[in-house]
Amino acid sequence: MKQWTIRLLVMAILLVPQHSSALVDHGPWSTLLARYVDAHGRVAYRDLQTKDRAAFDAYLATLAHTQTDGMTEAEEKAFWINAYNAVIVNGILQGYTAESLLGRKRLFSWFTVRIAGKDRTPDEIEHQILRKKFADPRVHFTIVCASSSCPQLRREAYVAERLDTQLDEATRAFLRDPVRNHLAGHPIALSRIFEWFAIDFVNSAGSVVAFVRRFVPEDQRALLPLSDGELHYLEYDWTRNAQEGQRGS
Repeated sequence: MKQWTIRLLVMAILLVPQHSSALVDHGPWSTLLARYVDAHGRVAYRDLQTKDRAAFDAYLATLAHTQTDGMTEAEEKAFWINAYNAVIVNGILQGYTAESLLGRKRLFSWFTVRIAGKDRTPDEIEHQILRKKFADPRVHFTIVCASSSCPQLRREAYVAERLDTQLDEATRAFLRDPVRNHLAGHPIALSRIFEWFAIDFVNSAGSVVAFVRRFVPEDQRALLPLSDGELHYLEYDWTRNAQEGQRGS
């Protein structure tokens, strides 16, 4: 009887879902980001490839085998943001590019990496998971498509315990960046991200303008137009977000 009791207890423990945050450690990704991303979000792709490819591959292997079932919303959202950015970096290291229309199709729609047990494209992670499942437009300022007009790549991984703060910081940093958004002077001009994904911002805040108002200083709010129809948008620069001499393949 005692042995059966012990066996039942062991089986019960094994059947209890394990907390998913214990299954994925984003610390190695933070280390690589701090080492190879500069203060302007530009990446030393060549050095990452030649000096730390094994460590990067080990992190990708972690993402490949992690299961998201049982994760909290913050854990899962952080997981997919980190996964998207790692997949894009991996694509660049493998010779893909976003600098041409065909190159973007190959990188975003055709290039796959195994994430959470399935081969996935960047487009699938962005549109079918991050946008569709979480409906948080701040995510647009955390995922980085390896291009100069994209948000800057953060020098640390996104983590569940600080995710809301990190999302707000990323959004404010993107909006105050004078290269990516022109919020001083006339006319006001925003990143094309606000035009391409306008529906996400409208669903969240009622309009693009209303969303932007939440994240800019009071003096800039007064400069914003009253409606989205009055907004202007900047041309998108698809040049690789690489440090000088660090384009990689």
